[in-house]
Amino acid sequence: MAGPMLPLMDKVGLELSLLSKFALACQSPRLSDAAELLGQTPAALSIALHGLEGKLGLKLFTRRAGGLDLLPSAFWLFRVGSNLLYLEQHARQARPASGARPVRLSVALDLNFAIGRVSKALLRTCQDLIEPFPELVIDWHFSGLDDDDAGDLKGFAAPETLPDEHGHVSIFYGDGPPRPGAIALYEDPWIVVGSRGSPLRETYGRDQLSLLRMRREITSAITVFAEDNGFAGRLQYRDEEPAQLAGILQEFPHLRLLMPANLLPRRLGLTRHEELPFEPRFTSTMYGEASAAAERYSTAFLMRLRENLADGQNVVFSPRLTTRQIHYFNLVAHTGSISAAARVANTAQSAVSKHISQMDAIMGAAVLRRTEEGATLSALGEMLRPFAANIEDRQDWIIRKAHDIAAHSEARVTIGTLPSSGHDSALTEKIAHVVTRIHRRHPDWQLQVVENSNAVLHERVRSGELNLAVVGMVNTQVARIRLGPTEPLSVIGNPAINFGGRKVLGLADVVSLPLVLGRHHLSIHQNFAEAARERSLRLQPVVEVGSLALAIAMVRQAPLCTILPASSVRQDIEAGNLLAVPIRQDELSGALSLIFSAERELSEAERIIVQEFVRVFRPGPQTEAAVAS
Repeated sequence: MAGPMLPLMDKVGLELSLLSKFALACQSPRLSDAAELLGQTPAALSIALHGLEGKLGLKLFTRRAGGLDLLPSAFWLFRVGSNLLYLEQHARQARPASGARPVRLSVALDLNFAIGRVSKALLRTCQDLIEPFPELVIDWHFSGLDDDDAGDLKGFAAPETLPDEHGHVSIFYGDGPPRPGAIALYEDPWIVVGSRGSPLRETYGRDQLSLLRMRREITSAITVFAEDNGFAGRLQYRDEEPAQLAGILQEFPHLRLLMPANLLPRRLGLTRHEELPFEPRFTSTMYGEASAAAERYSTAFLMRLRENLADGQNVVFSPRLTTRQIHYFNLVAHTGSISAAARVANTAQSAVSKHISQMDAIMGAAVLRRTEEGATLSALGEMLRPFAANIEDRQDWIIRKAHDIAAHSEARVTIGTLPSSGHDSALTEKIAHVVTRIHRRHPDWQLQVVENSNAVLHERVRSGELNLAVVGMVNTQVARIRLGPTEPLSVIGNPAINFGGRKVLGLADVVSLPLVLGRHHLSIHQNFAEAARERSLRLQPVVEVGSLALAIAMVRQAPLCTILPASSVRQDIEAGNLLAVPIRQDELSGALSLIFSAERELSEAERIIVQEFVRVFRPGPQTEAAVAS
């Protein structure tokens, strides 16, 4: 398996303990029920869930007087997050026999996804099989969902880490006699559902009955049953998912919904309704079917799944490995030493060592062999490595995907920009112009603008934390749209500096001045350093800094210089506090670009914002063509 891509800085990803609280809250009828199981107050749990929304930049709940309701994004996060929690538990608890190769059991569920009986039984079955079959890894996929939303362990399931022969299980509703070899798992009775206070008992015998979007087999079966029993004329079909049930009942309180009881669990947001068994009685049978390969694993899975479907208990995850421990372990595995991992993470070596020691305690044995030459993975570390790499990859993917969902569903867009060199600089004015125009036209959109260095902006766009970013020098790993040239640059100097009356300076003149630069952090100074290097000019700044504000402050106080657009310090120049001498534009010029991830499609809101950036920075007939390309 390929190692994780080395980041530019330390990071804290999606914490697994917070994800486990979310998973339990979703399954509980009320937030207070989940809080009691977790041993905390409902207020504390509510704050934690709100923090999860903030971390993802994605709204998961609607808050009503009666409590929380789940948004479609919460169903997505439950699906992908529960797989992440299973991986952590497997990595922590499974201890295969020496030399045993992992076995993958793939489970395909031809069912509508719901946070209910089936999903809980599935996850509990995966948990239950860790101890008796520690070499077994289970992945699953609900039909009708995007492949990248599934539980497929793509990295872990690579051919070099798994045997060629592995098992496959199918779970489905039958619409007739079962296929040979299929095992009946659960009889799912149909019910009629209405909003709270609905007179179901008095009226459902004559009310119209609405069917939501369900798997073809059970829709066909209930349609045939309706024709045979004389109520086919009462059926209506709605193109909405059962996951939208709470919102449907609130918006259309007069509806009577006909569905299998499995699709109406007692979960968060679904306690405010009325339900009755449907008469004439109708049930749908859920079946399981296994391939011949890895038969003992698939048989054990189906038998345990049938037991868990019968009791309907919640699934509870109690992760102990932290995101930071997993991150540091992956860095050590990739770099070969704790000191190298600390340098990559931009943290102290003692911090990395401490977190690895904590991981040792949780795992029950050392995950590294520490030597004078560095660190190598122990046998336990080798077993942990594919899980840890996969967990971190999935955490990063969830954050990227969450920002993508928010951009498409909520018009929530985070824009990065280079550090402002002054409140009256041309760059600051143009970005302010873009943002205020967008806000005026779309006041409901949620916009956030953050500043950072050129390198960090690239990293945050790649990680999905930023939707768009205005940068100077552009890396090849992102998509970009050119915004045009940067402002002309000048040498900004203390009045004590003698420029000899020159009205313009060449690069050879500039590099000889006492310069304060931020070549490692500031795009303007990176461009200047690159231009000097192309001309074989030796550049030796007096001081290296990390912010333009600090560079300007130093130049005000001492006979020093820095490189900036003159507009950044216009007021200081007019007041005589600073001097500005332009640099020859044929020797030093730069360009601004708007970058975004090339791995996903821009939302409508993002496209409109991109068009506005191009209009403001590069007005003219080329605007639409630039965006279209």
